[in-house]
Amino acid sequence: MKKRELKNESLRKNVSEETNQKYVTILRKMIDCKTVFTRDLVNQPEYDRFYEILAQSFPQLTAKAKRMTFGSGCFVYVIEGKNAEKNIMLMSHHDVVDGDSSWDSDPFCSVIKEDSLFGRGTIDTKTPLFAILMACEELLSEGYDFYGMNLYIASSNNEEVCGDGIVLAVDYFKKNGIHFDTVLDEGGAITQGMLPGIQQKSAFVAVHEKSRHMYSCKAMQLTKGHGGLNPNSDNVIMRMSQFMDEVNRTKIYKGKFYPEVKATFTSHAPYMSFPMNVLFGHFDLFAPLIKKIMMKNPQTSAMLSTSISFTTFFAGTKSDPQIKAKEAETTMFLRCLREEDLYEGLKKIKEIGQKYGIEIEELYRDFCKPSSYTSRSYQILEEVMNENFPDVIVSPYLLTAGTDARRFSDIADHILRFAPIDLDKAQYASIHAANEHIKIKNIGECVCFYKDFVKRMERK
Repeated sequence: MKKRELKNESLRKNVSEETNQKYVTILRKMIDCKTVFTRDLVNQPEYDRFYEILAQSFPQLTAKAKRMTFGSGCFVYVIEGKNAEKNIMLMSHHDVVDGDSSWDSDPFCSVIKEDSLFGRGTIDTKTPLFAILMACEELLSEGYDFYGMNLYIASSNNEEVCGDGIVLAVDYFKKNGIHFDTVLDEGGAITQGMLPGIQQKSAFVAVHEKSRHMYSCKAMQLTKGHGGLNPNSDNVIMRMSQFMDEVNRTKIYKGKFYPEVKATFTSHAPYMSFPMNVLFGHFDLFAPLIKKIMMKNPQTSAMLSTSISFTTFFAGTKSDPQIKAKEAETTMFLRCLREEDLYEGLKKIKEIGQKYGIEIEELYRDFCKPSSYTSRSYQILEEVMNENFPDVIVSPYLLTAGTDARRFSDIADHILRFAPIDLDKAQYASIHAANEHIKIKNIGECVCFYKDFVKRMERK
């Protein structure tokens, strides 16, 4: 791919210090709400306080946008364009994981230290949500009419626990025939040092995330009669254990470079130092070597192949351990890049299952459709990034984790996962861990990004 001249970080688009301080004041109120989702809704008062803060802090949005609620707190704002020809969705969840005693301060009482704001959710993902809401608030205040599009803003209250918030919202969209041109959710960020031979910062824009498939694997006792007389070969625990062991030992999925993964490396090749620039600059030539290296590492192999994990095992009874188990069951969890590969490998898994009398049945399918990094939507995001963050390489990539955006696979043409949060190594390590924090300067940069993205998408 063509190399773009990167500029100095000081040329980033930003807001005044006074405006940024106003942003910090609102964001701190949002951070201080303990929006940790639990099934018994024990933190609902904190959620209610959070929603009241949003209503007070974004009065233009509150007054001019339609607001819908799904489930126990997932909300969707709708700003209707005067001559809307398309629907655009901006997303970022507002629930967070809990904190613990390893924090230097109370995770739900935000503090400012030097140039950063500390508190749970500053990265994942209340800062992006704040920036989206503030960008739209300012556009409405400026009289922007959203002429050619309907802008949706969605935020789940239970994304961290794979909850039903966005699922219910998507059900509503499907029933009402609402289709989206582009969805932009969290999932990618600006980071540094993620690829070998790269000194510059990179904006990783996820155009795909791995799908999730769950299977029940069950072994039943084959012989009848008194348990003490049954041969050991019909021990369901042993048969299931042998099945799991053989599946784990057999290289079911060999790995493959899909376009979005290949593009991650080829887009960075022009910026790499020797010899990495030669290796990745001639990717097709060295692909077998690169693949061999990546498949040896669990983190990098996840970018190339379907992963297999056995997550539960049930057999026998605790109440009477002397009674031989008559059935054993395990749950097999598969994360795939493409379903055709998953099903091809599943044939081999079922062949192994037949050897040990294992019945395999699908329990759950959560398919995610890949988007193209050559689409106009991706190009617009890249253009906005180049203008707002001229010091950063923009690259597509595969997200091996999960986001709410995958729920839109059936009703969106383009799904992108990226928030312009600029993370150093300490910040990256603080996600779902202690001392999560955002650089104060970056808050204003995020607002500028979303304002420009909305305006550019309206003119798409």
